[in-house]
Amino acid sequence: MFLEQLQLSLIEYAETRVKVAKEAADQARQAATSTESVAETKWDTFGLENSYLAHGQSVRVAECEADLAYFRKMAFADSDEIAVGSVFEVERRDGWNRVIILSQCCGGGEFESQDKSILLVTPQTPLGKSLLGKEEGDEVIMKSRGVELVAEIVRIFL
Repeated sequence: MFLEQLQLSLIEYAETRVKVAKEAADQARQAATSTESVAETKWDTFGLENSYLAHGQSVRVAECEADLAYFRKMAFADSDEIAVGSVFEVERRDGWNRVIILSQCCGGGEFESQDKSILLVTPQTPLGKSLLGKEEGDEVIMKSRGVELVAEIVRIFL
């Protein structure tokens, strides 16, 4: 039941990202096409800057939509070893804990599901690389603000 609800929360998180990205793209597009963006002098780059911003926001929308499509099709890993698609919980000695999803996209994203803080980590990151192949009870080094902290994998959700 936990994983089914987590999947719904993950999709909701991705849908929110798409919505926010579309709103930002619309605002940037409006600013780029506004009469206020027309250059008054040859040094006035306000309109040009807004058009670059609008393009960048449109690219971001496409990326967020691709992430949403990925999460809609994503199957959680069913293995005792951490791999892409694994959902697991880590806990540090200072009491900090998170449920982590090892995902191909949205690294660094965080959301809440079922009263748990969920963190998305990609396998391209140092943390993601160090997690691959680990099992319940293994320890991993996490860096936070330049400080190395040890965390234990306390549970892998299957």
